[in-house]
Amino acid sequence: MDDIPAIPPLPGAYIFWIDEAPPRCLLVGIASPKLEDGLYERLSKILEPNNQNSELQNFLAKDTKLSREYKTDLKKPENRERFLYEHVYFQYLTIPDMKEDEMKSFEEFLESEAELEPRYHANTTPRPRKGK
Repeated sequence: MDDIPAIPPLPGAYIFWIDEAPPRCLLVGIASPKLEDGLYERLSKILEPNNQNSELQNFLAKDTKLSREYKTDLKKPENRERFLYEHVYFQYLTIPDMKEDEMKSFEEFLESEAELEPRYHANTTPRPRKGK
């Protein structure tokens, strides 16, 4: 997760993956054109271990199945931080010319139609994937 300084302050989309073979999608989302620092701001906030507003942090803290699977208490911020550092990576795509409503539609596509099967869905309760 040391990639934060290299992320551009532009709107775009992101995907968090569990680094396995094959990788498992944890979360997809967007950094809206409304955010002043775009992807940099959005991803920085998501990765803050003590950020009570981070969807990813909250999902991980409540995910008892993933805690058991990785034999770590993800309720603890320091364990989530270590889990993210050791087992998770993210990808992003800058989309500087897309309007807000188009970005929301793209996020919906990534969540439901792109066959990524994210473990968590933004602004909802955690939904573990079937069979995982």
